[in-house]
Amino acid sequence: MFGPYSKNKALCDCGELMDIDSEVLRRKNLLGKKVECRECRNRRIAEERELLEMHYLGLDENTVEW
Repeated sequence: MFGPYSKNKALCDCGELMDIDSEVLRRKNLLGKKVECRECRNRRIAEERELLEMHYLGLDENTVEW
């Protein structure tokens, strides 16, 4: 899992080109996961966390005004 693997270039959905470890890229592909840059990953995690908090508070997405 860890080792001196070579770096590959990967393209995020937002268009950012990033360096990624070839083994990480291989595992993400095997698991069917998207390759995300740091900014997109942080945004996705924040959105998921917000939805979980709303769920535990008993709020619905449709009832909350942003």
